[in-house]
Amino acid sequence: MGEPLLHGAVVRRVDIADAVAALEVRAPGETSVVLVGIARGLRGVGIVSSDERRAAWETRLPAGATRTRGGAGARVEGGRIVGVSARTVGIEAEGVTFVISIGPLRIAIAEGTVDGPDGEDVRAEYEARGKELLAALRAEAHERRRDGILRAIQRGVSKLQRRIGAMRGDLARLADAEALAAQAQWLIAAAVRAPRGAKELEVTDWSTGEARPLVVPLDPAKPARAQVDAMFQRARRLKRGAKIAEERIAKAGVVVEGLDAASELARRAEDGRGLDVALAKARALAPRDVALDAGPTGPGSAPKQTKSAPFRTFVASGGARILVGKGAAQNDQLTFQNARPHDLWLHAKGRTGAHVVVPLAKNTTCPGDLLVDAAHLAAHFSEARGDGVVEVQYTPRRYLRKPRGSAPGLVVVDREKVLPVRLEAGRVERLLEAEE
Repeated sequence: MGEPLLHGAVVRRVDIADAVAALEVRAPGETSVVLVGIARGLRGVGIVSSDERRAAWETRLPAGATRTRGGAGARVEGGRIVGVSARTVGIEAEGVTFVISIGPLRIAIAEGTVDGPDGEDVRAEYEARGKELLAALRAEAHERRRDGILRAIQRGVSKLQRRIGAMRGDLARLADAEALAAQAQWLIAAAVRAPRGAKELEVTDWSTGEARPLVVPLDPAKPARAQVDAMFQRARRLKRGAKIAEERIAKAGVVVEGLDAASELARRAEDGRGLDVALAKARALAPRDVALDAGPTGPGSAPKQTKSAPFRTFVASGGARILVGKGAAQNDQLTFQNARPHDLWLHAKGRTGAHVVVPLAKNTTCPGDLLVDAAHLAAHFSEARGDGVVEVQYTPRRYLRKPRGSAPGLVVVDREKVLPVRLEAGRVERLLEAEE
């Protein structure tokens, strides 16, 4: 068998992830990389020669992974190889023998011995296995990157489809508002006769030539005539915005089609350059909506466990962040777990909707333009969306309390101010496009 394979080679660097370890070793006249890996059905130890060392090092670990700095991994750097077998590499350092081995699911390193180390006469087999491992690791890295790009594009498509759905909802409300406006002559007459505190208007609709009962709910705290006038104003406003909404829906549809085409490019890409082209096309179409996952995505990386935030984040015109709860239970979490006592809290007054939080520094007040931006989001993410003017209550978070046993999202406000907000479609659109 002769001398053990790589016997006495100095270990200059070690990187270990879950499914691959890479050791840069220096023997007289040669520097190599020893790969201990699990990839695409391959499990074993291989050697990558100096001419492929750069490619091996670029593929060795997940993108963004950190070198081994503590424990046995760090201790073996500077040690010497004492034996190599098909599944293990033995390294002597500080008078102790450490073994890097392939476990059932991951790479392990511990004190031990190498059973039956191979000799230099089988080096060609290790070099062949090293090339196979390197190719498998590269293929896995390519697939992981492809998957990340496809996820990013799909998230962008989902965001655009939500916007399209919201705009189509506005158009649907336009049809309802126009139908209501057609009853103007009967509603106005009934509103003039309605007593104070009326909860509904009941009239007969003759617009089709036949008598049909028509019941319109009212807010008893407001004059009936003022509410009817507001209905007609809303119908006129929605009608003016219909053409713009239809144009934006068409534009968003074109972007969705472009993102679908970029996804197909990514699926067919055979190398990194092809993936770069697909990602560039997607980002050019929707730069704010297509973003890659953060964190390791390369070979050997463990699945990233993340807990979804209970809020969405929007960036105001001045760069400040505005947090918007995703639902009733998430509203509670945002308000009572994420928000600090001095942060500003907003909500559409008397309406079902999202809690909105503006993070503020202690002993500071919310700038006027930021307050208006946050109030627009509170109105938009509420059942008052589409109304011309929405009352938004706001107060520092410390003036809120949650009654024991109350429904999700319900809070009691001890002190508040109310801001009547006349909704500006352009401001709302800018905020929605600036979602992080």
